[in-house]
Amino acid sequence: MAWLRRALRVPAHESSVGLVLVCCVVTMCFMSVALIWQAQIIANQREAIQWLEQLKFGG
Repeated sequence: MAWLRRALRVPAHESSVGLVLVCCVVTMCFMSVALIWQAQIIANQREAIQWLEQLKFGG
């Protein structure tokens, strides 16, 4: 734990901060695309489940 405190006390260079921010933005973009993709899959599954319920229960 002491090494973590020492590492966090070192001031970050502006280039390092910029690089980390760029990595965060790119990661967030990929996560957004993955979230939209998963939402489409869930919507398709919902349609399939409703179709199967209508087939099974005749409703």
